[in-house]
Amino acid sequence: MGTGGFLLVLVLLLLSGVIAYVGDFLGRRIGKRKLSVLALRPRYTAILVSVLTGILISTVTLAILSLASKDVRTALFGMEELKAQLESLNREILERNVQLEHMQKTVKMYEEQVTALSEKEKELSISKASLEEQVKSLSQSVAELEEQRKTLQDEIQSLQMELTRLRANLLAVRQGEIVFRDEEEILRVVAQPGMTRKEAENFLLALIQRATVVAQARGAGQDREGRGVVFVQEMNFREAVQRLSGATKEYVVRLVAALNTLRGEPVVARFVIDENRKIFAQGEVILRKRIALERGKTSPDLVLAEMLRDLNVLGVERGVLPQEGKVGVISAMNLSEIRQELEKREGTVVLEAVAEGDIFVAGPMRVFLRLKEEIPEGKTSQSNERRCADDA
Repeated sequence: MGTGGFLLVLVLLLLSGVIAYVGDFLGRRIGKRKLSVLALRPRYTAILVSVLTGILISTVTLAILSLASKDVRTALFGMEELKAQLESLNREILERNVQLEHMQKTVKMYEEQVTALSEKEKELSISKASLEEQVKSLSQSVAELEEQRKTLQDEIQSLQMELTRLRANLLAVRQGEIVFRDEEEILRVVAQPGMTRKEAENFLLALIQRATVVAQARGAGQDREGRGVVFVQEMNFREAVQRLSGATKEYVVRLVAALNTLRGEPVVARFVIDENRKIFAQGEVILRKRIALERGKTSPDLVLAEMLRDLNVLGVERGVLPQEGKVGVISAMNLSEIRQELEKREGTVVLEAVAEGDIFVAGPMRVFLRLKEEIPEGKTSQSNERRCADDA
């Protein structure tokens, strides 16, 4: 209770006391003087004054409280209305409670729906991630297939070009228009050891210039831009320079055609380098054959042809590089003399091919032939050797 409430109670107490005192004073005065009000006896008049005094005290108290407090006025004069409002509020509260319960159920239902949607969203996110991975994988597969398609198209185009070239080459072969065949040797030289890198480059460039003269003589022509007649791939040229620079041994350097070359076209060539090692020493018997001669039946030409063929096969097997398909070189005089001897002889003889000098990989394999009679066991033989000058 505040200060105003204490003051109000104090005023009521004082006022009630004053009214009671006044009423008592009036009652005693009326009793002493024997006064009468409303034709009542004095005694009853005093009682009436006391009753009126009590009524006045209650009336004044209620009046003061009503004036001082709205709640008191409401309690005294608006209780029915307050009860009606309270009942209305209770009914409204019940309705609100029902609505609240319904709303709580609705909220719970919405929460369940939100939870279900969240789960669905998670599933969709997972599905989305999976689909994105699949899309990414498919994109990569499409890119790979596109690369493969491009590669296949390039291969098809290359094969078509190769087929066209082969058809042109076949037609040129039929018409005799190929000036250099694939792997055909253009020229051959022996490179000395000890060259520097610059010397090796100049050496190989000089070979290309020499090959140009040979190619033009065979019918090859310049490219469309007029840059040259003989071309060597840059990588092959660098490898050749690398091998020759600082070498400590002799090497055989050959320039060979890398493709079939038609008349009027430039030559695509490459360097082939082999160590120029010694294969046969001077005076070494390279090949020896026993031959049974019958006068009038054995053909000297067939014997010599078979000997030369075997010499070529042996030379290639041992590493001598062929020139125009051959490796052996025998003078015409030596062949003629041996042929005459074969015509004269009868019985079994030994035909030998002997190296005229040291024979290297670069060739040629220069030999001379000689005839020796077969030596019977226990007897000393006399060798009938023939040698003719080299026609190189």
